[in-house]
Amino acid sequence: MKNPDTRVQFTRNALKKALLTLMKEKNVDKITVKELCETAGINRGTFYLHYDSPSALQKDMEDQFLNEYMELFRSYWDTKRDRNLMTLLFDRIRENRDFCLLMMGPNGDPALLQRMLNIMRDGVLDEWQKEFPAYDRRELDFLFDYVFNGSMTLMMGWLEDPKGLSADAFSRRMERLGHYSLLAVAEF
Repeated sequence: MKNPDTRVQFTRNALKKALLTLMKEKNVDKITVKELCETAGINRGTFYLHYDSPSALQKDMEDQFLNEYMELFRSYWDTKRDRNLMTLLFDRIRENRDFCLLMMGPNGDPALLQRMLNIMRDGVLDEWQKEFPAYDRRELDFLFDYVFNGSMTLMMGWLEDPKGLSADAFSRRMERLGHYSLLAVAEF
């Protein structure tokens, strides 16, 4: 007999996979518990042991994503921008390409990018403020929005091209853009 933790993990993974499959066709708000359970091959009672709705499952997936990836991003800043950590971050994102494209795409949660932006904003702005103490925080905030949104657009384009740049090459490119962004701050 399987260990209870293994069964729980198996069930949750089946539900996550089913949700991603269904989100290729429609928004999570249009997905019913019945079709989610049929796709996952589990019964409704089992679903309700873990989640109360498909959107709760989506939120759980997003929270796991944010915890894992934002921890890598914070480590990148804490180590004074160690590119190996940025490459690891993009490796993990590439490994979860389908998830990222769906969750940040048209059938995903539009608030996910805003949550990412909010998590990253203070740390990045604190670092920029150290490098440019004479600048008003509002000016740096304005530039942060520009850099963040441009970076996310580039990342989504990178994910949409499965045969494109490696995570290391993309990391190097993003690092150069980050450097140029700091030069822009200096000129701003």
